[in-house]
Amino acid sequence: MGLAIAHRLGPGHHIVIGDVSTENLTKTEASLKALGHFFTTCKIDVSKKDGVEVFSKSAAALGPIRTVILNAGLSRMANDARRIHETNLIGTALVIETFFPLIAQGGSLTAVSSLAGHMRTFDQHILRHFATAPISKLLDHPEINLEDDPGAAYCFSKRGVIVRAQYAAMAWGRRGLRINTISPGGVMTPMVLEVLESPDGAWVQGMIDATPVGRIGTSNDIAGAVAFLAGSDASFINGSDLVVDGGTLPTHLFNAEETPEWTKK
Repeated sequence: MGLAIAHRLGPGHHIVIGDVSTENLTKTEASLKALGHFFTTCKIDVSKKDGVEVFSKSAAALGPIRTVILNAGLSRMANDARRIHETNLIGTALVIETFFPLIAQGGSLTAVSSLAGHMRTFDQHILRHFATAPISKLLDHPEINLEDDPGAAYCFSKRGVIVRAQYAAMAWGRRGLRINTISPGGVMTPMVLEVLESPDGAWVQGMIDATPVGRIGTSNDIAGAVAFLAGSDASFINGSDLVVDGGTLPTHLFNAEETPEWTKK
């Protein structure tokens, strides 16, 4: 998904891409080079403050930063709850705060959350904590169980991504900047393929089958939505979450078997 976004936004720009995996960076470099993109890569763990600061300063040294896309994240697969929270939630908070003074006037940050962040009910106390707690205290809340199952941690952390960005939108807007999130539904990525082949596969397949548009999403679907949020056509959109799921969320909110009476006429 991140690579598709880079290909979509990259032409005419210097792309700076970070990844915690050296193997992924090598593959990314080959793909970008093959299409003639101008790019720099950097190994980074977004859950570490020092790493985010080095990455941000490296990007700033190359010229004005106009667009930041935060796509780093861990799924429930082969990851414990603590690591999921550290990467998804702490990482988001670090990137928001670190890049805030560095982005050029009129610039934007788009963070990739997930439909999973909308699939649970959260009370206002935990949402306000996600939004306002200092990074050093962000994981200190009775409803955040760092020993919990990875699935719950994923849902919690991805909702945290959304509300953290929403709260930041006030400060960003006053600086002439925008910050938004995007929540993909079922999208065919290596991560989703891994889940489909796991014990959780039936649940994911069920979600895909229930998608009203009748297909799974693609990385290009998400790249197009990110390009919109990052572009000038979205200049009045700030602090919003764009759900890109083919209609899965309304199917979850309402009875999927119900058919509106007006469709039967």
